Amino acid sequence: MYVTRPLSQLLKSAELVATPPDGPNSGILVIQDEEFVTYSCFGCCKNTSLKALPFPQDKELTLTYTRGSGHSTQVSLDPLFFIPVLNHPLEAFTCSRIDEDKATSCFCRCIKDEKPRPLDPNNIYQQFEIVPYDFLCSGGEGYFFARSVASDGFTPYFLGRMGWTIFSQTPKHFNLRPALGLDSRLRARLPRLGMVSVITVGRWYAPFIFVKEGTLRDQVERSMYYEVTLEQRWDRIYSCRRNDPGIMINSVVIDTALEKERVFVGGSKASWDERSAVDGVVWFDVDGGGGAGLRVELVQRMKWEEERGGWIGGGREDRDVRIHRVEEFQKKGGDWNEFGCYVLVETFNFRRMDGSLLMSYDFNHFHHLKTKWE
Repeated sequence: MYVTRPLSQLLKSAELVATPPDGPNSGILVIQDEEFVTYSCFGCCKNTSLKALPFPQDKELTLTYTRGSGHSTQVSLDPLFFIPVLNHPLEAFTCSRIDEDKATSCFCRCIKDEKPRPLDPNNIYQQFEIVPYDFLCSGGEGYFFARSVASDGFTPYFLGRMGWTIFSQTPKHFNLRPALGLDSRLRARLPRLGMVSVITVGRWYAPFIFVKEGTLRDQVERSMYYEVTLEQRWDRIYSCRRNDPGIMINSVVIDTALEKERVFVGGSKASWDERSAVDGVVWFDVDGGGGAGLRVELVQRMKWEEERGGWIGGGREDRDVRIHRVEEFQKKGGDWNEFGCYVLVETFNFRRMDGSLLMSYDFNHFHHLKTKWE
């Protein structure tokens, strides 16, 4: 999962650029804030050319490469997005990888680009480093090229050319808000029972390449990113009423079985098996068809976040927990009519850029139980 950082802040501090993201399977998305924007023509025109790294992820980028001069000038334009590789300050893309892919054309050797493949965050042949290029003694400002992270890898043709430039524009179909990750202090407070129904204690983003729903084309058009929020609430797991107010009962027996984790896709409860991940994707199926998939890295990150918050997981066969306990009414001289037992639930919600909810992943924290006598 990715947190966001403003570009102006990163450019001012080399230490921030070098600081790794917090936790496993995490990364940083760069947001182009207003402080970074420059203008020309006496402040009338916004400059869209990007002169330095890192590139922002909240903008639509166009790679521009010019060759020739005068009437023979050729300009190629390639729209693209750069997504930082998890746990590394690098960019990812599919590349060619073996020398046998070399072919001869126009008296020079060139590389055949491989067809795009599904993302594998652990595949270094899908990872590329963007490097400033000193074009005609320009000092490297505004010109770039890419090279493969793998020593025997090759970049796609359009990325490997020396001296391309890049321009940005504001997208019409998404807008990234600040996402700072987990608020540990707020999480530790816990919501007050009966006061606020839900509180948000964390916010991240997941690029579309980590989430599977519908076709790839539909996904790109509808939601380049998914907003991931971590929310806390109290769910009532047991309740009872005293049927005869004339009879004093001072104890209640709780005996119920609950799941450690639940997933809902489009509001319907889903089933899944992490051991049966297909191409690194865990699929959450719902009755009647449909469902959604998450990269295993996302699932692992969520569980890591929950476990450091006290949640106790287990295998598929150990997904249910039975709660058996006796609660005593302690208020001397008091009376009660209704009893309730509540468990703390932490939920990761995945929302599309239009605000619609794709899926919810619930984790029951049985070490946080509260009772209420009324």
